[in-house]
Amino acid sequence: MDNKTFYEKFDWASFKYDALKPKVEKVLISIPEDVNTILDVGCGNGIITNVLGQNFEVTAVDRSAEALKFVETNKIKSSADNIPLESNSFDMVFSSELLEHLTENVLEGTVKEIKRLSKKYIFITVPNDENPDKLLIKCPKCNYIYNSPSHLRSFDLKKLKALFAEYKLINSFTFGKKVRYYNPAILKLKRKFTPSTSWIPYFWIDKSKRKTTCPKCENEFENEYKFNPITTALDTLNVLISPKKDYWLFAIFEKE
Repeated sequence: MDNKTFYEKFDWASFKYDALKPKVEKVLISIPEDVNTILDVGCGNGIITNVLGQNFEVTAVDRSAEALKFVETNKIKSSADNIPLESNSFDMVFSSELLEHLTENVLEGTVKEIKRLSKKYIFITVPNDENPDKLLIKCPKCNYIYNSPSHLRSFDLKKLKALFAEYKLINSFTFGKKVRYYNPAILKLKRKFTPSTSWIPYFWIDKSKRKTTCPKCENEFENEYKFNPITTALDTLNVLISPKKDYWLFAIFEKE
């Protein structure tokens, strides 16, 4: 199964507004006052989009026809790296929790499209300097190793500024639940010497959330937790030396 099929099969109905309410409210109060039109790139099932649509003229873009069924604004089924709209069409282009999912080529094209379509502002949210390797799973059927939420890369403010180097950063901040990230050196040891079935958070979370589908072979399975002394030792060491951080990073750029 390719990534497009995997994305289309996502259970969009399970993704609810209440889980993102604080974030949505933070997005709303952060939008510049002179914005009237917004393009939401990678809108998913429209949790944020539909709220934006109550206050702004919004067009939503996503490649999933299933996700777009939940979107209540103007909407277009399209890949983020090739959007069939005229340049400079929107006061602000908004994209939330999209960039970390993209392959290198698609990321490059998507950033170009965001810049092309923005008349003035670009508003990006991504996980805050996360460690994608922290949530790796190995499929027991095909042995493919993948990140459970399908995050392919990590972003901090420096990386976002590099992507939009010709723009002026007018606002940035972190927000959300405090999450402990892994020290890269310890995480490297953990990947090398311990099986993913012994990794936190799978010990702590409820059983239903351990269910996963391999994006390569479509095998559905439950990632059962199995105790491993090396894993426990590394996790304990990481807790002692790694601080918690706000989960999201927000950045707003303006054309110069």
